[in-house]
Amino acid sequence: MALEKSKNGQVFIWMQLLGFNRDDPDRGVERFLNQTGFIPDGACALLFHPDFVNQHRGMETEYTLPPDNCAYYGIPRNAERERQPWTNYDLRTLSRNLNTAGSGLWAGIMGSSLNNAFHQEWISDHPELYKHRRGGGRGGHDIFKRFVDGTYYEDYFIDQLCKALVDYDMKGVHLADGFCPRGNIVNGDFSTDLTEQFLDATGLTLPDGIMAGLGDDSAEVEDARADWIWKALRSEWIEFQCDRWVRFFQKLCKRVHEVGRQVMILGMYCTDPFETKYCLGMDLARVMAAGVDYITENILPTSVYVAGNDRPYYFHRYMGIAPTTAAHVRDGHLISMLGVQDASEEWDMMHHQPCLHERDMYTMMAYRLEGAASTRALEGFFLCLGDGIKRSDWDWEHKRLEIAMSADVEKTLSPVMLWSDAAYQKMLSEYIRTRRWTPFKLFYELSKAGMMPGGCVRGEDLGAFSGTLIVPDFDMLSEKEQKMVAAYDRGAVLVTVKAGFDAAAWGLKPTLTLIDRWSDRPLTAYLLNAEVTDETRAKVETLLASDDGTPNITGDPADLTDHAYTLNDTLVFSKVTTGFRDAMAAVLADVGTALLTCDKPYLAYRLKNGNTRLYLFNDNKEHYRRAFVTMREPVEDTLVVSSFPILPVRYKESASGGLTHIYNKTILERQSFEVKLQPGGVTILDVIPKR
Repeated sequence: MALEKSKNGQVFIWMQLLGFNRDDPDRGVERFLNQTGFIPDGACALLFHPDFVNQHRGMETEYTLPPDNCAYYGIPRNAERERQPWTNYDLRTLSRNLNTAGSGLWAGIMGSSLNNAFHQEWISDHPELYKHRRGGGRGGHDIFKRFVDGTYYEDYFIDQLCKALVDYDMKGVHLADGFCPRGNIVNGDFSTDLTEQFLDATGLTLPDGIMAGLGDDSAEVEDARADWIWKALRSEWIEFQCDRWVRFFQKLCKRVHEVGRQVMILGMYCTDPFETKYCLGMDLARVMAAGVDYITENILPTSVYVAGNDRPYYFHRYMGIAPTTAAHVRDGHLISMLGVQDASEEWDMMHHQPCLHERDMYTMMAYRLEGAASTRALEGFFLCLGDGIKRSDWDWEHKRLEIAMSADVEKTLSPVMLWSDAAYQKMLSEYIRTRRWTPFKLFYELSKAGMMPGGCVRGEDLGAFSGTLIVPDFDMLSEKEQKMVAAYDRGAVLVTVKAGFDAAAWGLKPTLTLIDRWSDRPLTAYLLNAEVTDETRAKVETLLASDDGTPNITGDPADLTDHAYTLNDTLVFSKVTTGFRDAMAAVLADVGTALLTCDKPYLAYRLKNGNTRLYLFNDNKEHYRRAFVTMREPVEDTLVVSSFPILPVRYKESASGGLTHIYNKTILERQSFEVKLQPGGVTILDVIPKR
């Protein structure tokens, strides 16, 4: 049977050249596709070292690529083969054969330098282009820097890149770790070069003592410069970084598109839109508008968790990246990395964490962007990494990829969060001044509390939405958005505002008000258009009565130390007690989905065929659990969509966890049922209403 591409979304495979066989006449294309069992939309060769571009010599003669292009960090082998000495001609043959097969090859570039470990590196002759770090650190390539003669590295890089993409007949370039993004800017490059670019772009000046140090990039002088800029001109420095990326991508995308190729970027580092701006100095919406074709979001909760040293499991935090980024970005395509396995970094989610890995792929493809139509937040997957995988494992993986992308959704039934561009723009100065929760923080904290929002809706699309609405930072919305929310009458609304906000001034008539009484900078939440039960009111009061002991911020919030590594819980926030968060979740659980109740976290969507798709989550990673669901309307049947469980649901009047098997098809009013959940997993059901 002829191989095909995935039908319901795009699947790209990021992989080392170790995944292909240089000794095959076609350089391993047929062998690779026989292993995958499907045709990927593209294979992204992790060529790793930017000298693939910097030292590109053309195709007049054949030459061998350095080991750190032939394998990620130049590792000697993967599970399938030893590292092979690929030549430029071999790689061109591979690229052309992948094109013929209906796929194609992308050049995956990172920003690393390895101190000439595998070859004489181009940057060792251009040390002025090294990225600077606090404490005198030097290393890697900084695309913003200038050569000694004052010309820009980016112009040289773009020229070389376009030549390489054409010479190798590649589909495009993927700019990833250490290149785009360049790293956390609080500890990043405050060199004379970047500081002078900043001053030229903004017209700002620095104190005489700081200005006098320009030209001296010793650790002590540069760190003092960094400290002053981060304290006094933080917003301006961050916005300069964002502007710098826009300028770069306007040039790069124009040139790459002119030669018929495309641009993919990582662009984030397990970060949401605001964290990407604050920590990495990149506005994702603006760079996509500048011409970038794809963002390969790195939503990698399981591989980051397992591969890290005692790092918490940031499942909900990472998953919230998908809907918030989709709401923020209006141009280009969003796909997400899925951590499969990596021979260089030595982890394997398929074999070492299969239940959590399966939950990753199902969940990231569940989230929606609502509006005139409901669209999936992500268009597909960017598998990381795909070399050295056997056909039986590819079959296991591909089956689940297709399940993940199978939902033909008409509408999100779970609560949906409002995304405001106006609030996003105001958040930078607000966060620096107060360390206020961002919308993303609210999104994933509600998810952690068991009340998972199902997606986002943009402010201008609110008129086309109906259902339960979560509105963070009502006081920061545009006036137009505030009026739309105040007039919204198509479902319950949970609004958060800062302390002292005058609800009456906007005609808001809360049926319930929640105040975080233990915080020095308390959030307030209003429930609109709905009533909660007396039981929920009592639960809310109990939750609000308890202080969880989290300390309040002392002193100026702007003086708090910013964490340097975004794979950890990077941003520091003002105190919001767990009880206040859980009280908001309890309110949403009461009013959020009129369709059903469930004793486990869930996401709910209505499909175009009228069925309800449920994602039922086991929040215990070690043990099996059961979810008990009661639908408000009679059920005709319930189908298991996920790979587990094998048996159908068990129709019961109450949750027991027992093994009573009740599958009687003659039961007329089958509204309650129980279903098994694998450890740390998610069970997907399609519930067919009785018609």
